[in-house]
Amino acid sequence: MRTPLRLRVLSAKDVVIEEIRALIYNGTMASGARISTDELAERFGVSRTPVRDALQQLSVEGLVTIAPRVGVFVREISPQEITDVYQIKTALEPMMAAWAAERGTPEQRAAFREAFDELERLARSNNVQEYVRALEERREALLAMARSDGLRDSFAVLDGRVRLLRFRNLSQPGRLLESAAQHRSIAEAIEAGDPDAAYIAMRDHMLDATARVRLLVVTAHPNGEPASTVYSKLSKRTEGD
Repeated sequence: MRTPLRLRVLSAKDVVIEEIRALIYNGTMASGARISTDELAERFGVSRTPVRDALQQLSVEGLVTIAPRVGVFVREISPQEITDVYQIKTALEPMMAAWAAERGTPEQRAAFREAFDELERLARSNNVQEYVRALEERREALLAMARSDGLRDSFAVLDGRVRLLRFRNLSQPGRLLESAAQHRSIAEAIEAGDPDAAYIAMRDHMLDATARVRLLVVTAHPNGEPASTVYSKLSKRTEGD
């Protein structure tokens, strides 16, 4: 007997979150832009409550900043902060992969490798938003195998700061397939229970991602422009690709 499918019914808040994310990701809402709750409520045909709830969630994710008695803004991040965060991630992520290979159960490691097929499918379909979502799910699987609360807490802080930039990076032509190939190497090393190979595969992936992000930032920020222009220029660049 077939198990019935469980369909997730999206709430008004969920729908608004997806819509606002898309506006930020595609550059319609530029870095530093003020967000009007009333305008969004009218745009999406909902009350202000789901919009406010959605903005609270996006604040937790690091996409918007809520300033009490001032307003809500698309989050800004300086080039130096971007560089710092990626260097920290380059130090931590290989450790996470190694611990996942060492501490994960055979069943967890096999499931992690099998789930790679979906990531590859998303890369081939060039679905950047869903690919980013799948990467975040794989991060959760890695953290579950690594069994380190310290790593989990660190990534909770770091990822919100660069989530938008990750989207810009993966929006470059051909980047999804390159990323998927790197993640295949990571998945295979983890499935094999080889912490050294997992460490090296993740380190190489992070070094490549860091170099690409640094190039994006330098290209968008060549003459000491204000930090608020970085994401907006990256938005225009990826829209034109």
